[in-house]
Amino acid sequence: MPEIILSDVILLLLSGVVLGFLIGLTGIGGGVLTVPFLLLVVKLEPIAAVGTAGLYGVLTKIWAGFRHYRQGTLNLEVGIRFFLAAVPGVLVGALAVKWSRVSLSPSGVAMLQEIVSYMVMASISFALVALLFDYNRLDTRFLSSRRGAVVKFPCLFLVGAVMGMTSVGGGILIIPSLLLFYRETSRYVGTSIFVAVLLMAVMSTLYALIGRGQGAQDVDLAVAAFMSVGSFAGVHYGAALCKRMEPRRLQAVVVGVVVLAVVMMVVDRFL
Repeated sequence: MPEIILSDVILLLLSGVVLGFLIGLTGIGGGVLTVPFLLLVVKLEPIAAVGTAGLYGVLTKIWAGFRHYRQGTLNLEVGIRFFLAAVPGVLVGALAVKWSRVSLSPSGVAMLQEIVSYMVMASISFALVALLFDYNRLDTRFLSSRRGAVVKFPCLFLVGAVMGMTSVGGGILIIPSLLLFYRETSRYVGTSIFVAVLLMAVMSTLYALIGRGQGAQDVDLAVAAFMSVGSFAGVHYGAALCKRMEPRRLQAVVVGVVVLAVVMMVVDRFL
């Protein structure tokens, strides 16, 4: 194996360890950190970065979800209900990007790549605002009731659509939704990981298969595989630490991770 290829593999493995630790600890990272990393370091095109991040999120979070299930920090019933409400949005978002990718001219595809990149940046920035919002001030009883479905289901559809177009939201948008619409305050990290695995499995499958015959294969299997191998150890220790960490300290770590992702996107776009 040439030295340059070996160094790339080592970089992907080590990056997987760090990202896996953050995913296991916070429930985020599948899109929030992975897409900026793939753009800035691996130099993938934006749509390929989104599709690859989706597959990486699935491979990594399967183990993280299992860890949370074993230690009782996953609400399976709520997770299934959330998935069923959000998966139509994932289908619409992913299909919109992939059909545009196949149908547009080369100049149109280049513009679409730019649009997806800015959508990722906007989604991460919005997620940061959502994290800093104090949900304790809200009375969520209406939102989590049957009458609140008129608000809940359009919002969960939108969460799914954002994930389908950007792969952002595996934890950073799902967690606030769990707090608001399902009043899940004690097992939200594990539940968000479970939901993200299901939604990203749908999303990455569409990115991998649609347009494959036209050369629009937007999932880098090798990159996702090497990073996921490195993530196994990181996820193990991140999930274990999550169970012992105080909620306020955990929230501070989550905010710090999202700020780092915003900085990486700004560097990739403007510097």
